Amino acid sequence: MNHIVTEVKGDGINKVKVGNLELEVVGEVEVDGKIYKVVNVPNADEFPGFPPSWDWVRKNMLTWRPFFKGKMVKVGDIEVPSVGDFLLNLDEDMYELVRRIYETFKVNKPPIEVNVSVVVTDHIHGLERKLGRTFSEEEMSNLYIRYAIELAILRDVGLIN
Repeated sequence: MNHIVTEVKGDGINKVKVGNLELEVVGEVEVDGKIYKVVNVPNADEFPGFPPSWDWVRKNMLTWRPFFKGKMVKVGDIEVPSVGDFLLNLDEDMYELVRRIYETFKVNKPPIEVNVSVVVTDHIHGLERKLGRTFSEEEMSNLYIRYAIELAILRDVGLIN
């Protein structure tokens, strides 16, 4: 599926449509002779309401094996996710989730029983190890919802499908 990217200008803020979402352009960067626009991708806390893909992601969490449609572009010493001519500026936690999805489904080609829910669970367990404590059931549920929303955002910008 090809995404039509349209530049939208209003209120002095430069925004572009990336996939199904309108995102703020925060700058441009040249990488290996190619110019990329850098766009801020909101996390679950920053996104107003639910993203367009929310219902689909919620219903398919236990069976979905995302296809990583974007690319990882080396900028300095970090690989940044990109979609077309856009580099996706993510917060650290969302970036780590993207890395796990990329490594699991694009690089390693896991067995058929591995789905996105397994990756999210592993990501949450990584957070527990990092914090040195186990999350309560309520915290776990909240994190699953948070990451499902972020997966829907990533799906809506066209990074994963």
